[in-house]
Amino acid sequence: MKKLHVAALTSLMAMAATSAFASNEMYVLGGVAIDNNDIGGEFTLGSQIMQSNWYIESSLLLINANDKYAYGNNPTITVEEDLDSLLVSVTPMYKHNVSNNFAIYGKLGAYHIKSEVKSKYGDGTSTKGSTVNFGATYGIGVEYKSLTPIFGQSQFLARVGYDWYEFSSSNDWHNRDSTFGIQAGFTF
Repeated sequence: MKKLHVAALTSLMAMAATSAFASNEMYVLGGVAIDNNDIGGEFTLGSQIMQSNWYIESSLLLINANDKYAYGNNPTITVEEDLDSLLVSVTPMYKHNVSNNFAIYGKLGAYHIKSEVKSKYGDGTSTKGSTVNFGATYGIGVEYKSLTPIFGQSQFLARVGYDWYEFSSSNDWHNRDSTFGIQAGFTF
């Protein structure tokens, strides 16, 4: 968990440093991420790089998944699983403005995920486990930005996108592989 905190803090400091060198646009977004019928929270902080179409952003994704299944014939074993995942990603992103309000974007970067799973069996026994993983992430999406400020110089920003996560090992079956996200926030 300490590595996760260090990664998040490092990405925030990097974004603040790039913003200090030029009058770059920064933004904060919050919303939902949907993955295999599970809904979680997604929060993003981003910064423009040197007044260009390039940005760097860091996202935090929290997903809780509950599953209940049975296996075996004699006797049938029931299992209830509760999975909590915390994912932090850092991605450079390119935005192409389609109009004054709309842009399409693509991003490619790295992520760190920590997942904890609790399993409860029908006979009353339970197990706990956790896994940590690193990998690559990439995504595409559409973004809307208002032309007029909503307060001060801040403009409304909304985004719909799809992100994929590539794993560093194939045996972590419970880590997420893609999410559909809807977020809204503002620039500053």
